[in-house]
Amino acid sequence: MNLGMETETVEHKKSTSEMREGMESIASILNKHGHGTLYFGVRPSDGEVIGQDVSEKTLRDVSQAISNRIEPRVYAQIERLATEDGKAYIRVEFSGFETPYSCDGRYRIRSADEDLPMSRAKLQEMMRDAENRSNPWDSRSSGRTVDDVDEDELRRYFERGVEARRITFEYKDRRSALSRLGLLCPDGTLTNAAWVCFADRPQVGLRMGVLGNSTRTDIRDNQQVSGSLFHLVDAAETYILNNTRRAFVIDGNVSMRRQEVPEIPMSAVREALRNAFCHRLYEDLGAVQVDIFWDKVDIYSPGRFPLGSSPEDYLSDREDASRPRNPLIAATLYRSRDIEAYGTGLQRIKEACEARGVPFEVTQRSGSVHVVFMRQEGIAARKDTAESADNPPTTAKPADKPPTTRRQGKGPADNQPSPGESHAVTLGDLADKTGADLSGETWESLGSNDRRVAEYMAKHGTTTVMAVSEALEIPERTVRDVMSRLVKKGLAEARGANKNRTYTLKGGE
Repeated sequence: MNLGMETETVEHKKSTSEMREGMESIASILNKHGHGTLYFGVRPSDGEVIGQDVSEKTLRDVSQAISNRIEPRVYAQIERLATEDGKAYIRVEFSGFETPYSCDGRYRIRSADEDLPMSRAKLQEMMRDAENRSNPWDSRSSGRTVDDVDEDELRRYFERGVEARRITFEYKDRRSALSRLGLLCPDGTLTNAAWVCFADRPQVGLRMGVLGNSTRTDIRDNQQVSGSLFHLVDAAETYILNNTRRAFVIDGNVSMRRQEVPEIPMSAVREALRNAFCHRLYEDLGAVQVDIFWDKVDIYSPGRFPLGSSPEDYLSDREDASRPRNPLIAATLYRSRDIEAYGTGLQRIKEACEARGVPFEVTQRSGSVHVVFMRQEGIAARKDTAESADNPPTTAKPADKPPTTRRQGKGPADNQPSPGESHAVTLGDLADKTGADLSGETWESLGSNDRRVAEYMAKHGTTTVMAVSEALEIPERTVRDVMSRLVKKGLAEARGANKNRTYTLKGGE
């Protein structure tokens, strides 16, 4: 019988004669993942069960070794198993989140299938996290007084809490309100939670930028903002709204009002921003950051997910209970309905993005969590790349046609643009610019990037792939694919050899 190869969460030992090494692996795996499995009686090189003598005393020895050698205390599930041909072996299932764990006073951490000595910096980080679990940072004294609180901000928060029926007492003054909200320390100073939420903090808490390339060397705009948590969330939301595109959709009611619909659902953006400020690692002096690229918006904050959980756990409902790094800040935002039940934020982001067809992803890197929303250009670039790879027919299927900007409906939910519509030039505009008849099905079938390129060619006449790529910030490969489609559909003309090839929109000159 074969159990497979060792991994970062699975360790094999030939027998309990390697008890000390097995205990080191348990502590090492706990420090990296918070859970794992150890087998005795299994060959490490290939995962083959070779068996060993397993008595009640053997199981007790394993249990006592875990209790005596590993700190903090770990309670594991230990059981005797046997193969069909009667080879006995031991499986030890263990979990724990009180890192750092030591074995015989030494600290190690898992890397692939090895147990390596933990660095001093990593040990200090884990010690700090352990202190935060018993005495969270946001509950400690900031050393500031009630006079540092922005009363207008506190009153606005209080009104939202009363409206949400999560605050049930009257506002009298700053001190009594903060005290009843549990935001004052015994000595009367502000907790860090109160300082973060309601004070005009001078520290830079938010950095925002518009970037021309993925290496972040082409900076088109850069802003830094300080202030209270609520002020920073509002500033970031406004910045994203002002630096991304919006569709103008006509309401089908009698009023025929024009509505603006952002290319990224702002409910998802707000949720991501609130989560970023609520759950960030405030001991890290870095700021929450918003980077806006041509194809995506990246919101990220210092700190990682709790040990033993991942973004996928929350997105897939495998993790249904949040373990907030800043429980007092989370409770404060919950009272005003700025966040909902703990652990559901990513699910709400997912639902909002799926309803609008906007791809997004959540990742964590060495010291930060990133929520990335794809912009319409990015969605179109992915689609164009996929179409190019699949060698699609020159005429798009009816299902691929972008809808016109005038729609029938009764409200915003019925008037959401499809991917790419928010920046699409109307066919009428193109007709005015080119003098061409653009009413046919071929023009109707154009995708997002096709329309952008066509609009550019209508304005600038004969052009090259490189010029369009630089002007529209679309990869050259994508522009080349767009040009090929326009030529095949008879909408553009190519002249010259590959190196010096130019393109002209028919009817554009």
